[in-house]
Amino acid sequence: MESVTCPGCQKTIRIPDDVLGQAAKCPFCKCHFRAPIRTPEGLTEPVLIKRNPFAASRTFGPGAALLFTGLLGLFTNVVDLAKTYANPEGFAQQTRDAFAGRFDEWTEFTVKWRPRAVWGFAALSLLTAGGGLAMLRMRRHGLAMIGATAAFFNANHCCCVLSVPAGAWALLVLMNPEVRAQFQRPTPPAT
Repeated sequence: MESVTCPGCQKTIRIPDDVLGQAAKCPFCKCHFRAPIRTPEGLTEPVLIKRNPFAASRTFGPGAALLFTGLLGLFTNVVDLAKTYANPEGFAQQTRDAFAGRFDEWTEFTVKWRPRAVWGFAALSLLTAGGGLAMLRMRRHGLAMIGATAAFFNANHCCCVLSVPAGAWALLVLMNPEVRAQFQRPTPPAT
């Protein structure tokens, strides 16, 4: 067994002697690299073949999930609002038909307040997408936390239920002190 430094994440890993000179995969960052070769002077440096795009940042996966579910929720809510405002009588009749015989006392309340609630869900979707974008850009930790939290409440449509696990994943990542420190690091000056 030989100890080498991964060219992707710079962590020390141990590789078997029979892998020297062949393609290998880091168990930490999952990048692919050519293992070093033994020479009379010692081991050569490992050569990076392919970097794992998800390993570069812990926030990429949950940020992309938040952005996707936020945009999906925004789209479905905007379509719902467009249908409601394009044909308010049709919306009212459809609601009355759906509630007939089961929830008669709530029918008129729903006809009046459902469009307003959809505006609220659209705002939650926008916050969720903004939080995902903040995670992808590694800027505005507070917005990312608010967006991840908003994902829990954005359940207007069945497709938006996907935002609950995305929000939970994002919150778990964002509460990690190492990740929070990455949000607070200063940006390097442009050259």
